[in-house]
Amino acid sequence: MSDSHPPSLHSLTVASFWIEYLLDAALHAGVDLSDALVRLGVSEAELESPRARVPLKVENRLFELALEGSGDPLFGLHMGECIRPRFMGELGYASMSSATLRDAIELMIPFARVTTEFADLRFEWHDNELWLILDTPFEDLPTSPHRVDAFYAGAVVFGRWILGAELNPMAVHFRHPPHGDSGEYQRLFGCPVSFSQPCNALVIDEALLDLPLRDADPEVNRIARSRMQRAVTQYRARDNLLEQVRLEIQQRLVDGVPQLEPIAERLGVKPWTLRRRLRAEQADFSTLLEEERRRLACDWLLHSNRSVNQIALDLGYSEQSAFNRAFKRWFGVTPVSYRDSGGH
Repeated sequence: MSDSHPPSLHSLTVASFWIEYLLDAALHAGVDLSDALVRLGVSEAELESPRARVPLKVENRLFELALEGSGDPLFGLHMGECIRPRFMGELGYASMSSATLRDAIELMIPFARVTTEFADLRFEWHDNELWLILDTPFEDLPTSPHRVDAFYAGAVVFGRWILGAELNPMAVHFRHPPHGDSGEYQRLFGCPVSFSQPCNALVIDEALLDLPLRDADPEVNRIARSRMQRAVTQYRARDNLLEQVRLEIQQRLVDGVPQLEPIAERLGVKPWTLRRRLRAEQADFSTLLEEERRRLACDWLLHSNRSVNQIALDLGYSEQSAFNRAFKRWFGVTPVSYRDSGGH
């Protein structure tokens, strides 16, 4: 929604892979932004780093130059057609290896903020329609409509690719007016497209959500999801002690039950200092460990083909019976029942 006092472009960032996406789309439109990138202070090493963040003010200037140089009033829409998994960071391969479109969309929502702090992605249900809604405080920015166009066009093009079928959304709504031939929107989306609407929304029929994906692979997805979830946690952990501890727990679970002392050392504080700082956040180490085990248990039961015994061992339990007791305490059902019911 619009905000009379939006945050500053100077204080927000985008991921390096989003910049690569923008540069590639500009090049397809005949605009080489490599010199501009250097002038704006972004090095090649930064772009190659998957954890690098680029100021939104830099991204905005690159967008302006791409629009000016291409002369394409629908640059954002055509940028969406250039989408590739490598321009989506850890989300790309995690989503394409998912079992269904629903699983892929569930991954997209928390990862959107990692990609760019320009907007937030959320969803609403309207009867049997899933609305993917993009909110931004920068609606008055001249480049804003082009980012929205790029996001929705990219989502639809990538969705068709991972489904292996030319399926269309039910409708697309834009807050902005068309910036060029509205027929181009119709060509790309293949559904009714409305402008000057109350919100930006991509409307998907619920019936599409459980369609299987072309490259679904449980083992690849397990690894890719883990990497994506780690990327989300790393993003959130930048100035957040609890998320930093959660990230350390995630990374150490594969080697056994994480302990507070080595994590405190990794964070550069004494163990008693870490305990005190966690208490100040109304948290403690054992609770964070249990929360992380609970989250991973649910994810692996629903999205991997690992046995319950293997999940128990991977979460640091000495035997499956101890994991069963913990899981039943959390959810009131056994891990097998939870898996069989699809988490419902």
